[in-house]
Amino acid sequence: MKHKGSVNEFYKNDRFRREILHKEILRQDNFFQGKTVLYILLRFLKQGLLLLPPYCYLLFLNEVITKHNFQILWLILGFYVLIYMLKAFLSVLEKMVSNRIYPPMQSVLKEKLLRKYGEMDIKVLHEYSAGELKERLHKDTENVVLYEKSKLELCISVIHIVILTGILLYLNWILVVISFLLLPLSFIMTRYVKGRSNAEYTRKRELQGSYNDFMIHTMHFSFWKDMKANRLEEMQQKQFGRHWNGLGDAFLKAHICWFLNRTFLAFKDVFLTQMSLYLFGGILVVNQMGTVPVLLSFMQYYNDFTNVFLSMSDIWMKRGEQEESLRRVTDIYGIPFEERPVKITQLDTLELVNIDFTYPGEREQILRHFCLRIEKVESIALTGESGCGKSTLIQLISGCLTPERGEILWNGYPMERIDRKSIYETAGFLMQESYLFHLTIRENLLMGKIDASEAEMMEACVRANIMDFIQELPKGLETQIGENGIRLSGGQKQRLLIARLLLKNPEFIVFDEATSGLDYQNEREILELLLEQMEGKTFLMVTHRGTSVARCSRVVTL
Repeated sequence: MKHKGSVNEFYKNDRFRREILHKEILRQDNFFQGKTVLYILLRFLKQGLLLLPPYCYLLFLNEVITKHNFQILWLILGFYVLIYMLKAFLSVLEKMVSNRIYPPMQSVLKEKLLRKYGEMDIKVLHEYSAGELKERLHKDTENVVLYEKSKLELCISVIHIVILTGILLYLNWILVVISFLLLPLSFIMTRYVKGRSNAEYTRKRELQGSYNDFMIHTMHFSFWKDMKANRLEEMQQKQFGRHWNGLGDAFLKAHICWFLNRTFLAFKDVFLTQMSLYLFGGILVVNQMGTVPVLLSFMQYYNDFTNVFLSMSDIWMKRGEQEESLRRVTDIYGIPFEERPVKITQLDTLELVNIDFTYPGEREQILRHFCLRIEKVESIALTGESGCGKSTLIQLISGCLTPERGEILWNGYPMERIDRKSIYETAGFLMQESYLFHLTIRENLLMGKIDASEAEMMEACVRANIMDFIQELPKGLETQIGENGIRLSGGQKQRLLIARLLLKNPEFIVFDEATSGLDYQNEREILELLLEQMEGKTFLMVTHRGTSVARCSRVVTL
């Protein structure tokens, strides 16, 4: 889906954003539509059964208690048993159908949003913290599905309320008027409390995003090493306490709002209104404007009415949080992106023309009128003092940063017109912060080529000179390596990253001092290994090692 126009114009129309979400994210296929129709049918059947017990009660009062017709007692009892058996059966079926609609719908929505993350430019992703993206993918997607379900529940409840109102009017319209006089108080109270609750849920969500960022950072193994080395345990506990206390406070206030609303409605409907109905109902009976059986039956139906009304109030209270989640998911999914029609399948030339770049908030310009042309099968060593812009240049080439002025041309095409996926399929980047996942060696290798065969993985590991180490492990390729390969040495980690790169087999290799943290011997071996394996490839390497520089066809100094 392509969107034209500015982001601000796109976000002005909230209804349009929701339509996009419903049509594109929660678009139901025939499977979901059929299940939803069945679910609605079961809900109506169940709600219809709930209308029968008060009628049986009225029949019992009129026929058995008033007229002493005990022969019909067993028929009434049979009706009660049959109704509750059918209700239990329909409840089981309803739950089974619901489990086949909403959990799969959540899974589909999470997959779509995760796919959207993959489609977003890196510079756009940088605008969001990891904790915030996690919260939108996890909690917000669940709330969006609950929002869809609540719309259905509200429609069913409204129809149930209308039917109950008709029955109550048929039994005694005077009591209906008396009971409905207090209904505006319920709407006013629910609307007021919902506004307060929404504010607390919004605050809780913001705090949850900050807490997620804190935990992602804290749970990283390298942070634990730094924390223990610098004796920061007490400070870390205090920060954890502040985050958790803030979350707890927001959660408590939101639930207090819900409790106050529910308590008010229960007091009004269960105590105040029912006492008034019994009082006026008794007056009507005394004045022969009603009967005791009708009054008691009316109260049974009114209890059902208040239960449905309380349920609708609960749904309405929760919709504040769900609507906020809907907005957040829509904001992500609806981010417009430029159409990039050009796809590259091989690298012929890469040219940087008059590149200027300054980091936001900084005065010093990192790159000024920088030019560089890289030809196919050329190996270039990029050198220079620390802070001169070598890593910045690599990030510009990879699309992580955007130059202020100038052009980056792949095969003569401006980078703005090139599909990013085709760039990453053609080029392989081994950065200073290249990442290994807390998975097995095999699963980490498959990140380079998802459909790689066993033979291809073995060959890549042999070429990266890590196969002997893997074979010595008890579980071999199935060995868990820990977060970011923490269970591997620095050299083993780099060799595994090279094996993953070799498995991908890109035409253009960019190497950004990924071995800077290793000792001289390890770094020399890995760089030599990398250069040997990259014959016939285009190679750009940021390095300080003279031996590596000597192996390159050209040296560029910043």
